[in-house]
Amino acid sequence: MSESLASEARATPGELRTEWSERAPESWDGWVEQAAGGSFAARQGFLDALPLALPGAKVSYFTAWRGPRLAGAVPMADVRRWGQRWAYSLPFGTYGGPLCDADDPDRSTVRASLAQAVLAWLIVQRVAGGEIARAPSSEAGPDPAWAQLAETVVQGQAQIIDLEGRTFDDYASGLEKRTRADLRRAQRGGVEIREDPAALAAVHALYLEQARSWKGHRPYPLAFLRALVDHPSRLARLFVGRQEGEVTCGILVLSAGREAFIWWSGASPAARKSAAFPYLIVEIVRACSAAGATRVSLGSSSGMAPVEHFKKSLGATARPLWTYRLAPRAQGPAARLLLWARALKRGR
Repeated sequence: MSESLASEARATPGELRTEWSERAPESWDGWVEQAAGGSFAARQGFLDALPLALPGAKVSYFTAWRGPRLAGAVPMADVRRWGQRWAYSLPFGTYGGPLCDADDPDRSTVRASLAQAVLAWLIVQRVAGGEIARAPSSEAGPDPAWAQLAETVVQGQAQIIDLEGRTFDDYASGLEKRTRADLRRAQRGGVEIREDPAALAAVHALYLEQARSWKGHRPYPLAFLRALVDHPSRLARLFVGRQEGEVTCGILVLSAGREAFIWWSGASPAARKSAAFPYLIVEIVRACSAAGATRVSLGSSSGMAPVEHFKKSLGATARPLWTYRLAPRAQGPAARLLLWARALKRGR
């Protein structure tokens, strides 16, 4: 495919031009770190590890440029399922979506240009579906440019702990009285928290045990998680809770810019009873605050009231999250069968 596929016309200097590539631009991770809308899903270490979880997955980079300056980008994972192509800004997790240079004077135009670039690619490649999720923002509604790509737009929310202008002590003092009591109970019970990448296999075993009851969930392979933890960029850090030397819970924290994302976890029933799991999260907030994070994302839990209440008890507040479920561009009998199945599911 030509790199000019997604461009309406080659722009003059100073104007936006869009490109497509299967390789990341130079100094990609450094740019992602400062970009608006950036998340761990755009980090090079995460994108490089995807084929370990999704065999055959390929990543495409759609970029917008102002002269030699990278103004915006969105990486998309191209996945084969049921004989069809599917595209995701994040194949699993809470959000990915378009990124913009933090200093660009017209981010809305950058996002719109990227949307047109992705749309052209979806049509040419006859992509059956997928989704694009925007990072949480203060916007009251979905982005019209990206909504044009979608069959449906779903409003959700992400639970965010805001550390901007606050110390860890400021955060901790604002926790609910019951939550603070649980943290003291965990401390009295001898729960110990520390970063421990060597405990990944033990946490993965706890996760697999939990996942037995999660309908439709495909467990992440240990090799995929290992690649994240071992990546030299340290985009992933494993924090672990122990009682009497035994691993009872662990959480993998992924980072981008000044945001930390509490992403993957495993916990035993004992961790719930001893309050080790909430204690682990609070201690992760402490570590992230010390590392300079201004917010900690606890992810999305829309429609799961008990989980949302748990996250709010840890000091998180909801921010809007928009997911664009891509309209089908595929053709043929298999594509028509998929469309029929989708319509049947929506009619239930």
